Amino acid sequence: MENTITLCGNCAGNLSAGMSFCPACGKRVSARSKSYFMTALGVTAVVFGASFGLRALVKGDRVMPAPARGNTVVAQNETQREDPQLVAMRKEVEASPEDLSKLRVFAGMLGDKLRSNPSAPPELVFEAIDTLGKILKAQPNDPGALVMMADVSFDQKAFTKALDFYERYLKIDGDDLGARSRYASTLTFLGRYDDSIKELGRVLAKDPKNFPAMAYLSITYAQRGDLSKAKELAVSALSFAPSDDARARFSAFVASLDQTAPGAPSGSTESGKPESGIDGFVGVVRANPVAGPKFVRADQDQPGLLKLVFNNFPMAQMPPFAKEKFFSGLKSAAAKNGLADVKALLFIDAQTGQEMERLDLSKKQ
Repeated sequence: MENTITLCGNCAGNLSAGMSFCPACGKRVSARSKSYFMTALGVTAVVFGASFGLRALVKGDRVMPAPARGNTVVAQNETQREDPQLVAMRKEVEASPEDLSKLRVFAGMLGDKLRSNPSAPPELVFEAIDTLGKILKAQPNDPGALVMMADVSFDQKAFTKALDFYERYLKIDGDDLGARSRYASTLTFLGRYDDSIKELGRVLAKDPKNFPAMAYLSITYAQRGDLSKAKELAVSALSFAPSDDARARFSAFVASLDQTAPGAPSGSTESGKPESGIDGFVGVVRANPVAGPKFVRADQDQPGLLKLVFNNFPMAQMPPFAKEKFFSGLKSAAAKNGLADVKALLFIDAQTGQEMERLDLSKKQ
């Protein structure tokens, strides 16, 4: 067997051959890999840009519903068939619901399942949150449960909740640089740029070549509007990239800084002259590091209306002030590109065809 560890590196508890999680503290036997940090970074790089830098909670401030009990939805049954170990551990927890050791192991398994499958069904997310909640109810300062709850909240873009759990965890383990970096990124998502820069500075003071921290710092400066500083940091971050994949993914963000730099054209014709009209406006949308990757096409099949079609763009989850800033930029771009005949922009979801939002261009800001 590959796994020959007999003691947990976190709590020194006894481990049997083949165990993936410590039954005493719930920690994984192996350390968290850099690929995990890149997953979180990938989410951040897609979301952040010059127009807005935060995302609202996926479920707002409402408490997420607890998972259904027993044999329920098809999605959960499919998950059970695919992962017999998860099924077996779920039964163990159901048989001994007060056993914290089993709850910790089960929570760790669910956390790994969510990280390895970003499109995991919501039931799995709710089950992980419910399991972690049970641990924290019994042990409010359980470090493993706190950081896992923070990570799950971060991955689900529930940033206010992630902030709370990261802060509670960092009071216990302030030397966890990965958690502090993700905490800083959460601050950026919530618009607290100076606080984020301070936290990332603490990480880089201890580990100057920390790629996630340097990348997050670049993204934060970009969101704050300091694109020259953002690009300087991004170039440094690329030199610390742990893999070709990480370098390629972050290079896309660096390229977006060039597109949004002052004086960069919104679009150009083959002759090199800046475009105007709808083509010029669409060029602005495509150049936006947040909206651009989600943008599919623009349709004008109704007089006075311009439909902007996006794929998986969380319009409804933007906080009011972030949406206002985003819309303000679009209004300005529409005016500069001479869209006088366009009275409103319609934001359409590509998958459902439903209207997500309507922006009236005739209204004064």
